[in-house]
Amino acid sequence: MEYWYLWLIFAVLCVVAAFVLKKASAALQQHNSDTKQMYAEIERLKSLKEKYKNADEQQITAAPAEEVLAGMCAVLQAKIERAENANACFGAFSVPQKVVYTLQFFLEDCEESLSAFFKINGEPLTGALSAALSEIGETALSALANEMYAMYDENNEETSLNPTEVFRLDGAFSEIFARDSVLEHTKAYIAVHYADILV
Repeated sequence: MEYWYLWLIFAVLCVVAAFVLKKASAALQQHNSDTKQMYAEIERLKSLKEKYKNADEQQITAAPAEEVLAGMCAVLQAKIERAENANACFGAFSVPQKVVYTLQFFLEDCEESLSAFFKINGEPLTGALSAALSEIGETALSALANEMYAMYDENNEETSLNPTEVFRLDGAFSEIFARDSVLEHTKAYIAVHYADILV
């Protein structure tokens, strides 16, 4: 047993190898799961686009509000993706198109707070949010969004990010924000303006 320490080194290497293989296997499983979810989401949006590209008022009224918004946004997203300049395409949208597109991203990104939407997104979505909320009748949320936007507006040198004010606005937002209400108001808005959204 002159080289007993070699067996010790070998045992340690085996433990390390097993640990690395376990981590690699977990990472691969997570990657495969994420890939499946991504493809499933692509298929879901593709299906929604096909379902809503020729939607009428009856179809919109009968469907769940969240599906209606996602379906209309999928139609608009296809236009954005085909455009050479996404911001220019959004700029050319009608008011109802901007409302639908902006509110879809708002509802996806404001789960944590109002400021989360402004941190995740930039122009032109951040600048369009207050008007979009006002269009669907969410005037209190619109006012909060307008105040928050002033601090995140890179073109406004008069204001700057104030953590205390962000905290206050996020608190006020959490007290009045009702996701279902925004969805139902958006659905009602879409039912009236669907023809302008689907041009």
